[in-house]
Amino acid sequence: MCHIFPVSRGGLEAVTPQMRKLSENPELEGECKAWSDSRNSFNKGLNDPNSDAVREKWQKSYFRGVCPAGRNGPEDHRSRLKLKPFG
Repeated sequence: MCHIFPVSRGGLEAVTPQMRKLSENPELEGECKAWSDSRNSFNKGLNDPNSDAVREKWQKSYFRGVCPAGRNGPEDHRSRLKLKPFG
């Protein structure tokens, strides 16, 4: 088994991480709350065999490139890559 995650050499060292309070960015805080509410609702629905959650099996918003509040994410969102085969 192997998992390959290519990262440019020096790429991670060039990042300067920062700790900030989520409340400093109200839009992001709203997205986080929307995601949390949606996730909690979905998980609760899994207890009902007739629910949409059971029929869907898993939330696909990230896979589809949709933000938690329902708006579309980045235009260049991709869920599939066309990688070259091993030589």
